[in-house]
Amino acid sequence: MFTKKEHPLNSEHGPDLLANLFSKKATDIIRVLLVNYPKAWALRDLAKESGTALGYTSRVSNTLISQRLALRASARSELKLMAPEDLLKRWATFSHFVANTVFVEYYSSEQDIGKFLSRLKGREAGEYALTGLTGALLVEPFVRPTNTHMYIRKGSDTGKLAHDLGLMPVEENGNVKFAFAPSDGIFYGAQEIDGVRVVSDIQLYVDLYNYPARGREAADELWKNIETRWDKNQD
Repeated sequence: MFTKKEHPLNSEHGPDLLANLFSKKATDIIRVLLVNYPKAWALRDLAKESGTALGYTSRVSNTLISQRLALRASARSELKLMAPEDLLKRWATFSHFVANTVFVEYYSSEQDIGKFLSRLKGREAGEYALTGLTGALLVEPFVRPTNTHMYIRKGSDTGKLAHDLGLMPVEENGNVKFAFAPSDGIFYGAQEIDGVRVVSDIQLYVDLYNYPARGREAADELWKNIETRWDKNQD
């Protein structure tokens, strides 16, 4: 539980700090840091990797340091996370995939999730990326999903993708939901599993954390993978 002073939305901030550490642009930077942990970053390289302005990257850096989530790792002032688990879980707690995402819904008559996902194989990288329980099914099978969620880059992608997948548009309660990615950063670190694209484990964890129907349980299972990888990378 955050105290008023500790909560990211109530941080004491000046011109070099952010009021909201988990705004859309800031999370593009945070995602890069978490996907590549424990790598230390020069600010210019971090700005380039995340696609954000250098000045804004500096403000995110200062905010992370002020909240004791990161530190200057060397005389070259490289930024390194010191509390990656805390940062990831704060972000996940703040985020709400279902409530804060715009979806376009479709219906698939294919009941076999494996057969449906096989239709995605061979598609252009970056066109889509699975998330939610369907993404978790490929990364760390735990719950069999009833709906498929996938990010797309832009609205104009929906028609062609839906046609190729044999989907039928519906007003609501579709079992295939296209989510409009708030930024290209959503696709950063995406992984390919059996020819199908899934968001990074970091983004998947954030999306699952507040997802209903056992999303938290799936996130907890996924966390074990993330923790193991981070520990291994520090060896």
